[in-house]
Amino acid sequence: MIESTYWRQELRAELAWLKKHRKYRRWSEKQLVLYERRLMLVAFQVRSLLEQPKVNDRAQNTRMPVVRFKKIGLKPFTYMGSGFPEDRFDLANPESSELGVLDVCNQLIHYYWMQTWPEGTAFKAMLVFSDYMRHKWAYEFLIEDLLSLFSVFANDSSAVTEMQLHWNEKKQDYVACYAR
Repeated sequence: MIESTYWRQELRAELAWLKKHRKYRRWSEKQLVLYERRLMLVAFQVRSLLEQPKVNDRAQNTRMPVVRFKKIGLKPFTYMGSGFPEDRFDLANPESSELGVLDVCNQLIHYYWMQTWPEGTAFKAMLVFSDYMRHKWAYEFLIEDLLSLFSVFANDSSAVTEMQLHWNEKKQDYVACYAR
């Protein structure tokens, strides 16, 4: 990624589409799939900005409120014969929590299960867990919170204007100490 300005422009366009298409008179399976796909692509764009590093420390440290549900029992959640999330996660006892932006992106990019639901005519929330977290937690993301989180990265104020690097022996590369 040479210049992040163009990534931010595209990110703004994707977020505008997501905001515009959050409400339908009647949700179809195709509309849900298209919406999920755009969310995943936005998550990938944000993660790419984070990994380059092309965003400042303030943006990197952004967190999002989530509701999480603990995995119950010893049986794993699998595609074949897994039942439904309510069979493997304690949906009756939600816990308020927060996830960092990278964790949110990874849940969407590497999802093992994603279930969406509307409220009235609006796409309201999703239950999601990645392959890595399927033995620990399921997360409920409010779409409004996701769009707010991703909007931080679409804003030009998240760009890096000053950075200090140091050598990381384990990675055999320079890593950012701070990015302002």
